[in-house]
Amino acid sequence: MTARKSRRVLIPVALAAGFIFCSGSILAAPPQDAQKGDQGKAPASQSGSGPMSVTSLKKENVGPAADTIQQYRPVGRDPFKKAVIKSTKPKKPVSIGFPPLDVRRAQFQQRAQRAADEGKPEPDPLSQYLVSELDVLGVFSDEQGLGAFVRATPTGTTFYARRGARCFNGEILRVEVEGMESSGSRVVFREKSFIESGGKQVEQERVVAKAATAKAAR
Repeated sequence: MTARKSRRVLIPVALAAGFIFCSGSILAAPPQDAQKGDQGKAPASQSGSGPMSVTSLKKENVGPAADTIQQYRPVGRDPFKKAVIKSTKPKKPVSIGFPPLDVRRAQFQQRAQRAADEGKPEPDPLSQYLVSELDVLGVFSDEQGLGAFVRATPTGTTFYARRGARCFNGEILRVEVEGMESSGSRVVFREKSFIESGGKQVEQERVVAKAATAKAAR
């Protein structure tokens, strides 16, 4: 009876010891697996598939090249900057001159030739000259009315002119005689000129009176 009892007691103890041993081996297994997993991952990081090192990150994040950097330009106007209003002064009118005498005489000859070809009267030779180029030598009176002796200063040529005679930039409006004194006789011209104002050509007119330097002839 004593041997059987001792066997009965030893069997449960052996079972308990085996159970404890198995439990300890099971609990100790996860660290080994984790270690194996770490050992398996180590070569991956060495082969380049793992996380990048700090040195490689610094080499890659060097930024753009200097020649590709452009200066910053703000879009729109600065709301805090006051607008500077530039004062635009109007340009002064510029006088437009007339062609020189040689050009005017050539134009007159062309008109005279064209009139002759068409059988028309020849244009007035006075039309070659400007009002400023004409001097009044005196006035006369005949059956047709009053007239004036007009001399062209560039050539010294004298013309007989009456009311309505045209020159290059004007015409004779009237011939006035007051008494027999030369100081009372004069020829009144309408003179035209041109100026450039605001990019446009503007025509101007004025009345010019030129006194005669000789007595009226009858």
